[in-house]
Amino acid sequence: MYDPKRLYRIAHQGLSDLWPALRLAFNRDPSDDRLNLVYGPWPRATVIALAVAGILLGESWARLGPALPFGEYVHWPAVAVGAIFAALIRRYLFGGDARDDDFPWLAASLVPAFALVMLVSPLLGITRVQPADAAAQAEPSTVGLGDVLVAVTDEIGIAAAMTIAVATLCFSRRWARALFDLGVRLAVFKVMVWVTALVLLEIEIVSRVVGAMVHALTGWSMPEWLKELSDQLSYAGLLTVAYLAVIGATWTVCRRSFPELLEHGQVNILDAIVAQANDPEAAARRERRRQRKERKRASRAP
Repeated sequence: MYDPKRLYRIAHQGLSDLWPALRLAFNRDPSDDRLNLVYGPWPRATVIALAVAGILLGESWARLGPALPFGEYVHWPAVAVGAIFAALIRRYLFGGDARDDDFPWLAASLVPAFALVMLVSPLLGITRVQPADAAAQAEPSTVGLGDVLVAVTDEIGIAAAMTIAVATLCFSRRWARALFDLGVRLAVFKVMVWVTALVLLEIEIVSRVVGAMVHALTGWSMPEWLKELSDQLSYAGLLTVAYLAVIGATWTVCRRSFPELLEHGQVNILDAIVAQANDPEAAARRERRRQRKERKRASRAP
């Protein structure tokens, strides 16, 4: 799971294709995309407006809505934004107007909305902080480099979860079943992140090992701030690469599966993403075999 070299390769494979698609979708040349078919006559402004509306809706629900089981672990603005864009894209995909070459600009249109959620989320989190008492309010607090990196990593994690969620809902005509499968996978995803944070930030396994090695070699004891920083850096580095690999694998699998989605109306995108993450070379070989079979069937057709 946590093979940094393999995760980096997966992330690079998908994300290297993202920037050209983003420029294609937002270069203000209508001949390069068909965003107006999804978002109306002013698609670029509509994307931002929908993202802002989703953030406000999700934040309002988080503050004023009923208390739900495990609701405190749900990022409601991300849920609202993902649901809005998934609904619009599903309407386009299953409405009969989609074409095989639509995927790059269609997927890239989600990037500004996801980025806006990542930028606004820390501000929303700050507004929820309530000191326990006056003494806690008066006590000075400091935010170091490690704290910032951990916060940025968590925001990238939100983007990864949104990417999987929207892809799963958009690549399945049976959205109720897809929603159930998505909930199970995201719960596992959350547990994985919690265990990683427990091992690296609470148990402080990295700083303990490094501190013991430094003390054995030099007799010098690492200061507490350096131990904490080493744990935070290891957490941020490992999970950032893992989150980017999730985004990259999702992009790659969805792009390869897009013609199949338009033809059959259903792709088990979660299983395909897992296969890509576990063995991207094998996933690529399976994809090439599938394409050869389709070409053979097409050539035999009258």
